[in-house]
Amino acid sequence: MAQLEDGNFYAAAPVADEAGWGFIFKEDHEQMIMQDDMTEKKMTINEGTALKFLADNYKAPPTGLWFGGEKYAVTRVDKNFESGDCSFIFIFAAKPKKGVSIAITKTQVICGFYDEEKGQVGGNCTKAVVAFAEYMIGLGY
Repeated sequence: MAQLEDGNFYAAAPVADEAGWGFIFKEDHEQMIMQDDMTEKKMTINEGTALKFLADNYKAPPTGLWFGGEKYAVTRVDKNFESGDCSFIFIFAAKPKKGVSIAITKTQVICGFYDEEKGQVGGNCTKAVVAFAEYMIGLGY
């Protein structure tokens, strides 16, 4: 869970030994990023800022979309995703054998991650994120 206001995560699961944070967050780090002219440039990655950019612009920032030090490609954006009586922004991003379903409500960014190597699948991840987004919207978030 992240606040839409700044894109910074404030909750992660699993909570035991703070294991969830390792999946979703890495302190600012530098990466070589391909530029439009096909050259690479060293850039500082702030994952919260990147998530905020995605929420505001419906695309990855110039540095890319990063979670836990891993780069994901934005593959689906639905600015008017409907489920039940709710409507919200839904974004999906992926990398080989991993993915993240992202629901953006009035005040929250809900991210659900899956890893095929752990027996997890994208469809179940998306169902859980959508259900939680509906719940949060019902609470006014």
